[in-house]
Amino acid sequence: MVEGPGDLKRCPDCGEEKAASEFGRNKRMADGLARYCKACFRRRSTESYRKRKAEQGKTVREAIFVPEGHKYCPRCEEIKLVEEFGGNRAKKSGLTDYCKPCHNTVMREERVKGHGSTRNYHLKRRYGITEDDFERMLARQGGLCAICRKVPGTFVDHCHRSGQVRGVLCFNCNNGLGHFGDNLVLLELAALYLDGDVLWPEFVVLPERRDAGKVARTRAHHLAQRYRVRHEDVERMISAQHGLCVVCWDRPPEHVDHCHRSGDVRFVLCLPCNTGIGQFRDDPAVVWRALSYVGVSVGECDEVEVSEEELAELVRAEFYGTVSRVA
Repeated sequence: MVEGPGDLKRCPDCGEEKAASEFGRNKRMADGLARYCKACFRRRSTESYRKRKAEQGKTVREAIFVPEGHKYCPRCEEIKLVEEFGGNRAKKSGLTDYCKPCHNTVMREERVKGHGSTRNYHLKRRYGITEDDFERMLARQGGLCAICRKVPGTFVDHCHRSGQVRGVLCFNCNNGLGHFGDNLVLLELAALYLDGDVLWPEFVVLPERRDAGKVARTRAHHLAQRYRVRHEDVERMISAQHGLCVVCWDRPPEHVDHCHRSGDVRFVLCLPCNTGIGQFRDDPAVVWRALSYVGVSVGECDEVEVSEEELAELVRAEFYGTVSRVA
């Protein structure tokens, strides 16, 4: 029996005499040490494992040395910096198995395998519909946007409160609804504004005093070239509007609004109202259709219905002058 770490033992596999510390423990052996040294035991164990896997038709991947701060991607078979891997809290390393490009490819392949296509996956995840449902909706609309009826519909539109899918819209109409927040009152005010009927309130909550600050050198040139007005003219318009947008009467005006057909300057609007009107192509008919389109879905969703009491309160406040319900 080997007494201490200084004693030697011969490994029958490599034929070398090594210290007892180079052998593992085995109580079944007379000397209490393993038959083979650790290096030979490790090699034999690896060979045995590979042999068993080969009999099962599997191949064992060779061990790859990965330096500190790096990780091996088994798909592209490259060693990359850990920064090139995404995060995954479910993994011990906190990183994804594959590098970012390979991870995206694998996820795309899984979506196609499980859902037929990446688009089908996103439609089901976000809207609860399939590509077939989308195609049927678009076919019922004649292939065109449900609001403007001029260009093909490409975007699924849904109520952000209820999650209910309403129809298929073009990019402009979908963005236009977003800028007005699906608000029926704002859409009606925007439609009236484009028809030339600005509702001036009898009472407004004045915003904080504007700090004009320095005027950019190019502003005077921009206003003169595009709108044929001066900076002083715009400031007078803003003052006449009580420092508020003449559509929503809620936000400070930031952008000069003009008719894209005649070029005449109308008023100064806030960014959402100005952009929303632009997305609807300055066409009041399109805005009226958008109002009707959203009104139908609101009527089907009790949780966002505007009550008679709320409308009466708006009229009593004399904020919008007149408020009417869309039929």
